[in-house]
Amino acid sequence: MLESLRHRGPDDSGIYTDGKFTLGHVRLSVLDLSEAGHQPMCHEGLVLVFNGEIYNYREIRQELEAEYSFDSDTDSEVVLKAFHKWGSAAVDRFVGMFAFAIYDTEQSVVWLFRDRVGVKPLYYYFDGEEFGFASETRALKVWKKDLKVDEEALCGFFRYGYISSGRSIYGQIRKVPPGHGLRFDLKSRELTEWEYWSIVSFFRKPKFQKSEEELVDELEALLIDSFRYRMVSDVPVGVFLSGGIDSSVVTAILQRHYGTIHTFTIGFSEARYNEAEWARKVAEHLGTRHTERYLTSADAGEILKHFVDIYDEPFGDSSGIPTSLVSRVAKEAGVKVVLSADGGDEIFCGYDRYWVAYGVGKKVLALPRFLRLSLAKVMQGVGVDRVSRLFRVRNLAHKYTQFGEILCEDDWRHLYEDLVQSDSRDHLWRLAGCDKREDDGFFEIGAVDHPMQGMMLWDYHRYLPDDILVKVDRATMYHSIEGREPLLDHRIAEFMAQVPFEYKYRDGTGKYLLRKVLERYLPEALIDRPKMGFGIPMFEWFGGELKTLFHRYFRGEDPLVDMEYVREELARFERGAAVNVNLLWFVLVYRMWRERYLG
Repeated sequence: MLESLRHRGPDDSGIYTDGKFTLGHVRLSVLDLSEAGHQPMCHEGLVLVFNGEIYNYREIRQELEAEYSFDSDTDSEVVLKAFHKWGSAAVDRFVGMFAFAIYDTEQSVVWLFRDRVGVKPLYYYFDGEEFGFASETRALKVWKKDLKVDEEALCGFFRYGYISSGRSIYGQIRKVPPGHGLRFDLKSRELTEWEYWSIVSFFRKPKFQKSEEELVDELEALLIDSFRYRMVSDVPVGVFLSGGIDSSVVTAILQRHYGTIHTFTIGFSEARYNEAEWARKVAEHLGTRHTERYLTSADAGEILKHFVDIYDEPFGDSSGIPTSLVSRVAKEAGVKVVLSADGGDEIFCGYDRYWVAYGVGKKVLALPRFLRLSLAKVMQGVGVDRVSRLFRVRNLAHKYTQFGEILCEDDWRHLYEDLVQSDSRDHLWRLAGCDKREDDGFFEIGAVDHPMQGMMLWDYHRYLPDDILVKVDRATMYHSIEGREPLLDHRIAEFMAQVPFEYKYRDGTGKYLLRKVLERYLPEALIDRPKMGFGIPMFEWFGGELKTLFHRYFRGEDPLVDMEYVREELARFERGAAVNVNLLWFVLVYRMWRERYLG
């Protein structure tokens, strides 16, 4: 199991066992590089394995030093002795990203904790008798070789491109949800799960009654403190810089308050995807030490050979390809810790789809239901192929069927899910029998604050931990470097939950308050530009050099997917018909994963 995770910790490894329970650990040395940081770490009947960073560990240690002596300068030892003093309540004091287990040998109890947002992964297996956990499913697959695919999880993957709602690709393996703890009693074989933190509770508090200037000042102070914490390291640190607002504010604040930093950017020769020029302008203005690399379809083909090894489960976010490359570039530059500016869109209101969905939803939901259903029926009768002959619009098939389904919805949650899912419900049913939807209460807050706030919370609880953070964690750790997320300090999220929505989105502009902070560091010309995202030229590449991958992996049959339907869609794609290439990409990733892990 440890050998399967060696990429996550190439510097050291260790095992503890007492015959009842066994703990193993592979270490990526970031703080206190000496042998004193070796894990598993023991103290008075408690045994710890820890992944991540507690950024405020020195403050907590100072509080503990009145009662405890310390043998290392690691945050791991602080976690262990904090738990010894305060028990499970210790987790409330931690500012950081973490997944850790503590085995109480005297009580025969194992405790698991995952950080508030879900930056660090934590999977567990429990069949009523045997219990195990790991940072990635591959380690549990070494232990339990007869794992079966969770068909609902697979449908979730085809719907969104990632596996959500606490599931994994295997039915017998679950994720510890962000902000949750688990307690396993070895004697009774009882497993208990509870939530120790939730951002929703902060939305229920009264909104701040402060001026714009006061809010900007407070947010800037929070950002400076959060970013300062993420620079705590005994090894070199760098920043992924896209040139967008989020990465620019991280880079600008660190450059001013910390000193010269090393920034890394990936570019594309296809202009509509290329942000490298903007990133270079930001880096030049701020004076960072900047490295950029351009990603070609040939580079992508090489990365795709290892894609399912990098991501462990089926993972459909194609920006995982440039994220993997930029991680490798940082590794080659000698950097061992990188900061990635994820979370800004979900916290500050940054995705274009929020105001697109809101604009469409206001008009759709204002129409009488009978009229919407009639219009949807007319669209179905006309058909997407006929419309495609009249309009040459990229990915028209998906957009056309998507709008037809949106017309039939009666609430913001289902309308938003229709907007973000990969394809129509009819196509997903034809592909793999997918018809179930997940239930959640995130749009209850949206009903009070603003419908877009409900969308942001939906993303914060699903898209962010199960897509964005998976992408960065797996790509960085595969290359044995640590990715940190400075915008995901829980104190920033708590603060923004109490900020009135008008400071998140105003006059057609998202991230209003964050922009006001950035204006103190960058000229307006480097801030106000169209958002591009970190995508790849999917249509161009899969219509060219990478097309052979489709033919290789779409051969034969599959017990869970209608491959005949897939091949029909591929033929349509190659004829230039209106086809959703993203769904073909998801099927490709799944088939690559299946060949690698199931044979």
